Amino acid sequence: MKKLIRFAAATAVAALALSACGGGNDGGGSSTDGGTSNGGGSGESITINTATMVQPNTPSAPVVNWFYDELEARSDGRISVDRTEPETICKAPEIAECVRDGRVDLGVSISDYSAQVFPSMTVATIPFMADNSQALMQSIYKVNKENAAAVEQWENAGIELVAAWGPGKLILGSNARVQDINDIDGVRFRVTGQMLQRAFDEAGANVVALPANETYEAIERGIADAVAWTMDGPVDYKLMEQLDTWTDPGVGHYTTFAIWMNKDFYDGMPDDLRAIVDEVRDELNGGAGMEQFNARTEGQCTTLLDFPKTESFTAWDEAATAEWKDAVQETLIEEWITQAEADGLADARGYLADYRAALEEASAQPDIVEDAVSLCIARAAGN
Repeated sequence: MKKLIRFAAATAVAALALSACGGGNDGGGSSTDGGTSNGGGSGESITINTATMVQPNTPSAPVVNWFYDELEARSDGRISVDRTEPETICKAPEIAECVRDGRVDLGVSISDYSAQVFPSMTVATIPFMADNSQALMQSIYKVNKENAAAVEQWENAGIELVAAWGPGKLILGSNARVQDINDIDGVRFRVTGQMLQRAFDEAGANVVALPANETYEAIERGIADAVAWTMDGPVDYKLMEQLDTWTDPGVGHYTTFAIWMNKDFYDGMPDDLRAIVDEVRDELNGGAGMEQFNARTEGQCTTLLDFPKTESFTAWDEAATAEWKDAVQETLIEEWITQAEADGLADARGYLADYRAALEEASAQPDIVEDAVSLCIARAAGN
């Protein structure tokens, strides 16, 4: 069911608030129902109802909060964001569908949960593709706004992409040296994500699939020996208490968080408010988002490096990364193309070429926001 955007004239805010207190809304949508605006910028106010899976202590939380804060500030309060606790409105795997059918106006979740809705986003799951967080964010936004097959996908889905970013580069945690694929062979690694699991399997790892909240105990009980994670793993999930050696193998990013908006809601905004949304999301994708992400990750880095048990945080040599990449990436690319086209992305190979070109262009920018994991490894080395 498509949803009409709900607007409140500024002079009616008090009456509508009283109506909301009467409990007249229907299942988590807006607390007010008004007419659809014709988009003249005549002072209408809107409420953006949201659903999220992002936990407040993770580096992705400030990314989302910056976007919300800027919308409210630049609109002088005419845009109000109804912020909700994680997974209280819709569960993480359902958030994209909640945005699509209009239960909420905007959602934040992991793109991989909805691969069949927007398969273009799963390009980020291909290992050894994106090594810089800002380059990933900038490129995936650009190609999804410009590539014809991707644009058609979003139109068919009834969803407007706001932004997408990685939860951080992949790092490995263990209690022994892991500096090349020979060190992975035979090790029981906790790994998530189909493409990533395939890469570890090809390197000879014994892949263990575990939910995040069960991994600490699994390491303790010897079910897994090591983990492939982001900076959240050692710090927020306390795995630094179990594992003392951390390294960046050069795999890069392997999934994305995304912000989506209901297309009818976006199109129905007053022109001036929609212009504010466009302005803020351009800045979000252009570097402001990663600056927020890095600020939180810097604190994680300090916690990891200062923890008494931490022995090292290093990066693989380029040759070691290249050996693993050369062994697996082309096969995984062909598998991704087949799956993406099966999920409805026309000309996935052409889309991939555009994405790689955008990555190369973004990575070459001299003022690109530096990657948080790379900065942390430099700190560990005393640089």
